[in-house]
Amino acid sequence: MPHRTMSRRRLLGASLGGAGAALLGLSGCGSASGSISAGTDHLTIWYWNGSLSDKLLATSARGVPGASGLKVKGAPIAGDYRGKLRTVMAARAYVPDLACLNSPIGDYFPDENEFVDLKDLGADAVEDEYLAWKWKSCISPAGRMIGFPLDAGPTGLYYRRDLFEQAGLPTEPEEVAEATSTWEKYLQVGKTLKAKAPSHPYLVSQIAYVFRMALYQSPKQFVDADNRFIGDQEHVKRAWDLAVETYRQGLSARTLDGTPDFNSALSGGRIGTMNNAVWYIGTLKDTAPRTSGKWRLTTMPDGPANYGGSYVGITRYCRDPEGAFAFLKWMLGPANQLKSYQEMSLFPTTPAVYSQPAMREPDPFFGGQIPVDVFGPAAKKAPVIFFSAYENTANTPVYQELTNVETLGKNPDKAWRDAMNAAERALAQRGVS
Repeated sequence: MPHRTMSRRRLLGASLGGAGAALLGLSGCGSASGSISAGTDHLTIWYWNGSLSDKLLATSARGVPGASGLKVKGAPIAGDYRGKLRTVMAARAYVPDLACLNSPIGDYFPDENEFVDLKDLGADAVEDEYLAWKWKSCISPAGRMIGFPLDAGPTGLYYRRDLFEQAGLPTEPEEVAEATSTWEKYLQVGKTLKAKAPSHPYLVSQIAYVFRMALYQSPKQFVDADNRFIGDQEHVKRAWDLAVETYRQGLSARTLDGTPDFNSALSGGRIGTMNNAVWYIGTLKDTAPRTSGKWRLTTMPDGPANYGGSYVGITRYCRDPEGAFAFLKWMLGPANQLKSYQEMSLFPTTPAVYSQPAMREPDPFFGGQIPVDVFGPAAKKAPVIFFSAYENTANTPVYQELTNVETLGKNPDKAWRDAMNAAERALAQRGVS
């Protein structure tokens, strides 16, 4: 392997060496788990359940249409996907030809040289087919494109039309969008909702969602492209203050997603709105099926954001990079992104398909609304966000302190100071100033 100069941006990649040593003791890493073996007649792609269409993968295992002789077989990886991928890449053994990459893709930037630069394979020729912000998010600070757009997670405001009507609030999506056009107006609506609807519903399930969505509306997060901590700046503080104000006004149900209390509150009409991504539609239907017809969708306060969505990269060990890229253009092209949406609700990163009839079916759960009318424009307008490899290191203490405010009543000002101090200490240990 060629020598590479050490830098802060490479620090995480260098730390993977121990994982490589650990791999030597693993068993069961044969072809069934996606190993590369000389002489095989196909390329291998690693993915986790629900990230790629099984129907399309079955087709590519027999042969990729338009690419004579090319076969690509999927290797589903259970458990800690990100950890297992890092392990094999650090060991430089059993590495797949292609791999799905979790969001945020910035986690992989420190190891960008382990992936093929897709621009070298002609990716620029199809750039116009994809969401501009999603495409830009695939490109590292050094200018290398290490991932190809898979799906997106545009956000919107989910709200209970029946509860809004009971509170004397606007009920139609366009009217609600106007009434909640800013976070401040949204909180005012929450006060009315809680005071006047008979069930006295809360505006949100937990204040962390207000913080997350307000922050995701900013192109900046906690660490910039030069690995400098910027989490103490106004874009983060504003999101924090909005979340704290939601708590102070008593508008949060203080329930954690997926818990019995949350499920009961959602089904029982004690939560009036949610700001979440398009993929939450399936979760909502599964969690609160008896609320079908009562929910509506509209734009999120202060504009759209993106929450989630994945990528596919070609590893530098790939035996046929040109063939792998031909597979990506086929698998993740507009026609097959539409099929993936129909099969498994993966929201396309190819905006041309948003107008296709298959994406414009009315949804009875939302009173006959067409979800893409909300999430399509949101996907096109989401900001370009830079996520560094150190975001989780920086934001974990912030979310923890928000929880302390909400559940323990900790003083918000002290919680903010403690969060900033903890984030800076944790980043300093990883070489981030």
